[in-house]
Amino acid sequence: MYERLDVVKLKSGEEVELGVVMGPDLDWADRIDEDLLGHKGPAWRWGNRQVLTEELDLEAYFYILHRDGVPFANVMNIEYQGIGILGHVFTRPEDRRQGACSKTFEQLMPHFRSRGGRVLILGTGFDSHPYHIYRSFGFEGIEPKSGIMAYYTDSQAAFEEAFFADGPVAVERLGASHYPVTPILFVGVFPGTVRSATMHLFGCSSSEGPLIPLLRDELERVEQDQGVRTAVLKQQETEAVVGIATYDRDAVWPGTCLVDVYCHPNFWGQAGNLLSRIDLPEMHRYVVYCDAGFEAKEQVLTEAGYQRVATLEEWVPADRAVSRFVDVGVWEKR
Repeated sequence: MYERLDVVKLKSGEEVELGVVMGPDLDWADRIDEDLLGHKGPAWRWGNRQVLTEELDLEAYFYILHRDGVPFANVMNIEYQGIGILGHVFTRPEDRRQGACSKTFEQLMPHFRSRGGRVLILGTGFDSHPYHIYRSFGFEGIEPKSGIMAYYTDSQAAFEEAFFADGPVAVERLGASHYPVTPILFVGVFPGTVRSATMHLFGCSSSEGPLIPLLRDELERVEQDQGVRTAVLKQQETEAVVGIATYDRDAVWPGTCLVDVYCHPNFWGQAGNLLSRIDLPEMHRYVVYCDAGFEAKEQVLTEAGYQRVATLEEWVPADRAVSRFVDVGVWEKR
């Protein structure tokens, strides 16, 4: 569905229409996915195609500037329950430096708030020109020198206290509705630097890009009646993703399966159940990486039959500012 929002004037004086395409919308799908965002990589193209052509348990908004139905600028929101990922901020090269991005955000942000929007997460280059545009609309870096930015309509502390409140949980197979809310787990200032070795998520970071291939794989596994590769722990009342477990073949060592589990600090007590719900393939060894001394995760691994076999000293920076390095334990099960 398309909704006309406004007619805006670019710096050149040209007036163009600003609207929002809410997926799925087969009429606009090719114009956005193929013509405007066709330069994106395969994973992004798959994700865009899904939300523009399929009924999914999430909301997709493509804010576009166009001339007679031909879009030349875009900002996308993928949301669930007022929590979302902002991405694909793009203007055709010949139309840049005309204020297209700022004009779009002037309508996008109040439109987001009017729908009950609570949080948006985005990724960009730290201290870049886009970084400062986003800051002017209320986004802030999640930590010093990070290009991952967040916007909260309420305070971050108040949101996290409510969102990650204790409550009933359930283990679910990774699905579309989990995608927009999972970054909240990974951008938070919570214990654990090694959050997902398979997705290369260390410290405060966003699952926006790395989760797409896992989601695609899980949807295909459902269709083919295959076992669970990625599972999430969901707080049933707030619908927060409070934990995630997955696996992948080690990119270096043959016969080795790399296993991940990470939870919000309030929910490590449920991590063993979460970890047991993924269907590991038959491999020679299973390996998990864990911050040395991270007792909550180490207890889960011990109870699941893993043993620490090595410690990698000062192996990974704790933050984007590289203020210190973290020792990493290597845990193995055969």
